[in-house]
Amino acid sequence: MKRIATRILAISCLAAGLSVVVAAVGAGQAAACAGCRNPNMPLTRLDAVELGAGEVRASAVVAATALHVIHPAGCVDLNACDEVPVQPRYLHDQRIYPGELRAVAEVGLGRGFAAEVQLPVRLVATTIQYSTPDGQPYTPLDTGVHHRDETLAGIGDPLLLGRWGTTVAGAVMSLRAGASLPLGVTRPNPFTLGDMGMRHQHIQFGTGTFDPLLGFDAAKQFVPLQVVAYGQAQASLYENKYGFRAGARFLGGAQVRRRLFATFTGGAGVDVLHEGAERWDGEILQDGNLGRTEVLASIAAMQSFGGTAVGLTARFPVWRHIVAGDEPQGSLSSPVMLSVTVSRTFGGH
Repeated sequence: MKRIATRILAISCLAAGLSVVVAAVGAGQAAACAGCRNPNMPLTRLDAVELGAGEVRASAVVAATALHVIHPAGCVDLNACDEVPVQPRYLHDQRIYPGELRAVAEVGLGRGFAAEVQLPVRLVATTIQYSTPDGQPYTPLDTGVHHRDETLAGIGDPLLLGRWGTTVAGAVMSLRAGASLPLGVTRPNPFTLGDMGMRHQHIQFGTGTFDPLLGFDAAKQFVPLQVVAYGQAQASLYENKYGFRAGARFLGGAQVRRRLFATFTGGAGVDVLHEGAERWDGEILQDGNLGRTEVLASIAAMQSFGGTAVGLTARFPVWRHIVAGDEPQGSLSSPVMLSVTVSRTFGGH
């Protein structure tokens, strides 16, 4: 009982530290709206482990976050308004709740090689309210065209990866290479439909293209600490059938860990996330996703139960830059992303 109480206290201290830092950095607010239409969460990475021939590691990652977006629409001068339909200035107040369940299977092939499959299942819930600039409720003439109270669910683009690992100067290293498969739902150009006053959807569950991925992991023990570094890049090289080409994505970072108890490990780290501008029919649209860069701090805890490992990670932005276009800008707030990982290794010789 004393051991359990001590671990609960350690987790509570980590959570309290996270809360203090989140409050100190202002909950990750950015003065822009790009990216609010099609939210993408950074991948929750798994530690690269050396799997013997025939060994299999099965994992499940559940991740979720919340975004609050406010942006203006309509026209200040109705006589010079070129929007469809013509209506006075008002505000879109939207809340977006993206979530994902990612199933991962890895199999050891021997001599440091392994194969990996990732299958994401995505869910995005949205709510919308409208108001005048002075806070009074407003009903747009085109209600339901741009935003709706709705919940969308479906598979994202699966990943097929190969991995090779080795040890260099006491550091365990692995290289990953592979591609995403275009199985996630994609939709027609929402900006063209919006300009025509037609109902449309911005949320894409995939890119609609085969996208190459490259990544690496490195870990080295400095008793009593372990230092881990990692990176992954994904690029869309061509347009999908709707003329959409997703922006290149990069996630890199480092983490320092320490074993606090026999089977309990705590850690803290930093991630850098970059997403390039998306294109529709070869053009970067000024009211589309023009790109973003974020620096994310993280606190993590992992508990082992025999051959099963359970981890909890909280990531929150300490710096966020969203590229602003020519359209009137609003605000985006997304204070924290939580993920839970469960993994277990089976088989082998």
